[in-house]
Amino acid sequence: MTAPAQLTKFAALALALGGLAAAMPAYVWPTGVDLPAGQPVDEAYRREFAMCDTAGTFHGAAGRYTRGCASDPNAVTALRRLPDDAIAYVSKLSVDLDGSPFACGPRHGHMDQCPTTLMLPDGRGGEVPVDADAVPYVVIPDDGPSDTAGPAEYAGEFMRKTGLHVGDFGVVIAAGRTVPVIVGDTGPYSKLGEGSLALHRMLGRDQCTKRDDKGVCVAVVDDMASISRDVTTVLFKGSARHDLTPENIAAVTASEGHRLWNAYLRTHHG
Repeated sequence: MTAPAQLTKFAALALALGGLAAAMPAYVWPTGVDLPAGQPVDEAYRREFAMCDTAGTFHGAAGRYTRGCASDPNAVTALRRLPDDAIAYVSKLSVDLDGSPFACGPRHGHMDQCPTTLMLPDGRGGEVPVDADAVPYVVIPDDGPSDTAGPAEYAGEFMRKTGLHVGDFGVVIAAGRTVPVIVGDTGPYSKLGEGSLALHRMLGRDQCTKRDDKGVCVAVVDDMASISRDVTTVLFKGSARHDLTPENIAAVTASEGHRLWNAYLRTHHG
C-alpha cells in the first residue's frame, strides 16, 4: 500500500472512530449513580434531543418546540432499558408549575397551565390536576394537550419507544438525593427532563419565594433555572395505579416509588 493510500485509510478510520465517539455518550450514569448499564432504547432517537440542543431541530425539522432547546438544553446523555425493563435516562431538569395553585391562579406565567395530563377525580364527578407544589412528578415527551405543531408521528414517540405512560412511578436521583416520583404530565416531543415544583424542592431547590397563610405558593423565583445536567430518572413500566385521589397521591407516590426502587436495588444492584 502506498503512503498516500495509507494516509487516506488512516484518515477514514479516524473519521469513523471520531463519528462513533461523538454518537456515543461519554459515560452511562453520573458519578454516584450505581445502576446496570442496560441497553440503549434507541441511540438515534436519543441523539435527536442533542440535535435539538445544538441545531434547533428534531428529526431534521424545526418548529415551535425546538427553538427553546438552545437556551435550556436537554443534555440527554443516556436513554437506556435496564434489566427487567425499567427505563432510565440522564438529562437536565427544568421546572414545571402545571397543576399548582400558582399555575391555576391569576399570576401564572404564559407557559404555565392549570391542567396536567394526569387528572384526578375530585369526588364530585369532576377532575382536578396534579398539584406541582405538593407532588413530586416528572414530565415525559409527547405533543402536549394543546400542541398542533410537528408531524403527527412525533406524538407519543417517547411512550412507544420506552413503554412508559402517565401514572407510572419511579425515582429521580440528583444532588446526592433520591426522590420518589410519578409521571404526572407530558410536554413537547423535543424536550426531555422536567420535574414539578415539589420535586425541585425535595432536591434542595425551593423555587417558591412566598407562601400565603395557608402555605400555598403565591410567588416563584424570577429565573426559573434548570438543573443543567446529570439528573438520573428511573421509571418502572406498567406501575401506574388507578386508585389515586388528590388526597392520597403524594403518599402513594412516596410509598410506590420507594418500594419499586428498593426492590430493584435488591435484585439488580449495579
